[in-house]
Amino acid sequence: MNQSVIYQKSLDIFKLSRHVATYITGDKDVLSMHRSGNKSDNYADNLVMNAYRLVPKIVEAECEENPTLRIKYAKAIRVFIDRIYNDCLQLKSLKIDGTDFVELLQTELKKLHRIHRHYVKSM
Repeated sequence: MNQSVIYQKSLDIFKLSRHVATYITGDKDVLSMHRSGNKSDNYADNLVMNAYRLVPKIVEAECEENPTLRIKYAKAIRVFIDRIYNDCLQLKSLKIDGTDFVELLQTELKKLHRIHRHYVKSM
């Protein structure tokens, strides 16, 4: 599997996460979501920030020349995938509008999980 596939999928996950958060929060920016006392805003903020952190982790793994560290970094990507999935579960538990978009994001995260599994095995 081409390693850039995981990078491209992580960018897609970030974009989709941002769109989901925008829909759920009524187009608030990340700082406004973070400062809000509303649970859905806070969960949406976590969703966006964890998706944002995913992309540099993939770059870190791909740029590492030491094979041992490269595998370690690649395996650590799973933590962020799981965090984003957990953020989706938290949003769905609130019974808010937009859960169908959250489910779409979960479907894409499952695809990313499969890509990640192949990515780690190919190292």
